[in-house]
Amino acid sequence: MSNNRGHYLKGVTLGTLGFCTRWAVDAQGVGPEWIEVVEIDLHLQTPQSRLHGMRIAHISDLHYSKTVSGAYLHRCVERINMLDVDVVVMTGDYITYDVRGKYREKVIALLGNIESRFGAYACLGNHDYGVALSGRRRGNLLSRLIRGMEASGITVLRNESTALDINGHPLWFVGLGDLNVGDFQPEKAFAEVPTDQATIALIHNPRGVEHLGEFAANAVVSGHTHGRKSRFSVSLPWTNEERRFHSGLYEFEGTKLYVNRGLGRVGRTRMKIRPEITIFTLR
Repeated sequence: MSNNRGHYLKGVTLGTLGFCTRWAVDAQGVGPEWIEVVEIDLHLQTPQSRLHGMRIAHISDLHYSKTVSGAYLHRCVERINMLDVDVVVMTGDYITYDVRGKYREKVIALLGNIESRFGAYACLGNHDYGVALSGRRRGNLLSRLIRGMEASGITVLRNESTALDINGHPLWFVGLGDLNVGDFQPEKAFAEVPTDQATIALIHNPRGVEHLGEFAANAVVSGHTHGRKSRFSVSLPWTNEERRFHSGLYEFEGTKLYVNRGLGRVGRTRMKIRPEITIFTLR
C-alpha cells in the first residue's frame, strides 16, 4: 500500500470516529483525501452580470479543539489557497469549548493565512459565544475572538452588512448573529442593504433562513449541522428530530440556501459524512 493511500485511510478512519487529523487532507491536493471540495454553480438571478464567474470559497465549523488538530486545519487553509478564489466566506463555530481562550488565539493565527483576491468575510456560530460560559468572561472572550479575526484581515459581520465593489458592481455580504443564542437580528443586519443588488447572507444555523422572508438575500450560506439529518436532544426526554435543512443546496421561498457540512468535528462518530470546502461560482 502506498504512503498516500495509507494516509488517506487514516484520515477516513479517524474522521469517521470524530477526529480530524492532517491525514484527511492531501498536502498537494492531487492525491486521495477525506475532505471533499464541492463545486456549486450559484445562480443569484440579479442583473449584475459582471459578478458572473466569481469564485467564492465557503468553510464552516472549524471547531479548533482537542479533536480537530492544528495540522489538519492548516492543511485545509492550504487547500483553500490552492483553489485560487476571489472571496472566502466563513459561517461560524471556529472553536468548540474554550474557557481559557487558547484555541481562539490559535484559530485567529490560522485564519490570517487565508488568501483570496477580495478578502474574507465571517459570521459567528453558537460555540464562538462561549458554550458553558456566562456573564463578563463570555463577552470578553467573544470580543477577543472578533478583534483578533479582524486584526488578521477577516471582516466579521455580527448583524452587519458590507458591500464589495467588483468592477463597479456591488456584491453585498450580510452576517447574522447566532439564532440559538438569541443574537439573530435581521432588521439591523439588512438595514443598509438595497433590495435590487446582489446579496449573500452568512448565517450559522440554516434555520435562520426561515426568518429572512422580508429581507433582500439572493442566497444564504450556513453550516452548524455537520451534515446530520437528525438532531438528538442532549437531555431528557430524548428526542430525534428530523432536520429541515441538513446539507447541500435548497430553495426556500425563492432564496437559495446552502448548508456546508463543516471542516471540524466535535468528537462524535460521523459515518460517511465528509468534511467540506465549498466553491461557489456565481452565475
